[in-house]
Amino acid sequence: MHWIVQDNLINLDTRANLLQRLVDRGVPYSCVKLVPFFHLFDGDVPTVRGPVFVYGSTGLGALAKMQGWQPGYYDDNLDYELMLDRYGDSALNANAVCATFGDMPRRFDRFFVRPVLDNKSFAGMVMTWDEFDTFRANVAGVSRDQDVTLRLSDRIVIAPLTHIEVEYRFFVIAGKVVTGSRYKVGTLVQSSSDVPAPVRAFAQACVDHWRPNDAFTIDIAATPAGLKVIELNSANSAGFYACDVGAIIDAVAARL
Repeated sequence: MHWIVQDNLINLDTRANLLQRLVDRGVPYSCVKLVPFFHLFDGDVPTVRGPVFVYGSTGLGALAKMQGWQPGYYDDNLDYELMLDRYGDSALNANAVCATFGDMPRRFDRFFVRPVLDNKSFAGMVMTWDEFDTFRANVAGVSRDQDVTLRLSDRIVIAPLTHIEVEYRFFVIAGKVVTGSRYKVGTLVQSSSDVPAPVRAFAQACVDHWRPNDAFTIDIAATPAGLKVIELNSANSAGFYACDVGAIIDAVAARL
């Protein structure tokens, strides 16, 4: 498996860790840069034969598809509405509202908002309704521009704020949770590879119930109401935190 790693996106420490683990295992790789805000390579395109796994932005994912790299970038079924339907009450935001940006009805005074799709058109954030109205007006003002990544017709999700005690991330390859990390305690980012067994077991049980594709991450929240699924993201672009990067590389080579 040849890895294509995006240079001008990844945190330098993350990049160094990933590349060192690839070197340790003798896994071939190429580093690429992308033109900011455009799905274009900045420089030569690597010539590779055989299977390719990419790590970088959704833009690199789009280029991987154009190049015909396989398995390339996994983003099938990373749809928040679909996730809510499949996980039901096991989802943190089971009572979320999904609608187009332009038609989203007023529901909560302060809430979490994110795109329905994992396309990084904007980062998930907490907003008041007045802030949302301003955001929507700004999007409406540029929605006719050809190169914008967010339009009023795009579907988004809003959900009331929920108290989260601890957040965890797990990488799932071919249906198996291969590594995990705590990444936040309350509002503080605190990475640790010390993940309680019941949390990992809950993540695996959710994956056994339904999985969107063969390479994704599942984020789990410890809440006063128990363990809940926060969201799913592509394994090709999710942050590692304190996950075992070597385990991810080994699983990609063995299972994809």
